[in-house]
Amino acid sequence: MNEIELHNYNLEKTLLGGQSFNWDLIDGTFYGFFVDKVVKLKQEENKLYWQTYPEKDNFDFIKQYLRLGVDYNKILTQINKDEWVDASIKKYPNLRILKQDFDQTLISYIISANNNINSIRRIVRNLSRSLGKQVTVDNLTFNLFPSVESIAQAPLETLLETKAGYRARYLKDSAQKLFVEGQKLSNNEDEIIKWLLEFPGIGEKVADAILQYSLGFDNVTPLDVWVQRILIDLYLVDSKANYKKMRAWLQSYFNGYAGWAGQFLYEYYRNEYKFIKSKSLVGSDN
Repeated sequence: MNEIELHNYNLEKTLLGGQSFNWDLIDGTFYGFFVDKVVKLKQEENKLYWQTYPEKDNFDFIKQYLRLGVDYNKILTQINKDEWVDASIKKYPNLRILKQDFDQTLISYIISANNNINSIRRIVRNLSRSLGKQVTVDNLTFNLFPSVESIAQAPLETLLETKAGYRARYLKDSAQKLFVEGQKLSNNEDEIIKWLLEFPGIGEKVADAILQYSLGFDNVTPLDVWVQRILIDLYLVDSKANYKKMRAWLQSYFNGYAGWAGQFLYEYYRNEYKFIKSKSLVGSDN
């Protein structure tokens, strides 16, 4: 395996914390499956050991996917502006944000709608077993994530067998749309959101997840139930505010880095919610 220096990077929390659904930790090593490759990562102190398969030594992919070029200390300085973010950073140090493949992120987050992390992971693996190619690494067999074309052309019955439920139709229709139209991406946030909302199964929250976890929009984070609780409980945002107003408040408050702040706060509040409420550290829900 190749070796690089890796400082201030919580690989486990970043890969398995709910941003992505295609990683497994096996005997201390992370294996991730993508449309055209399997990636192997192992972290030991300030070293990262890595390899890509079947094409070897694709460091450009590793660098982009793990976002190794960001100024992490600058980001922490920018977002650490109140007691809640400070507590989040201390509780979950070195949490990062990935930059994932667009097609894979779009499909995965359609599956995520009204679903929990474990269920999403199972459906993603079922989909890959049904439609993805097999690659063997370290005597382990992995099914690659299926291409948009293969999902678009798959019978609906096959997609239903993945346990995607009503999302199976969304997967097929959205894959067909993406396969026919191709990616229509720009640097304009509003234009991308407008286009993403045309896809079956994509609403505001899923669109924001795609912007954050695939397209690198650092001032965007999906407002799931936990992030909305954070805004209401910790920041006293009006509970009657709609999605757009809550989103605008978060973006204004963190001024360019709402995505990073939201990721820390999400991990902290989701895992510490019962403790925080029991200690009356926040007010009552509005």
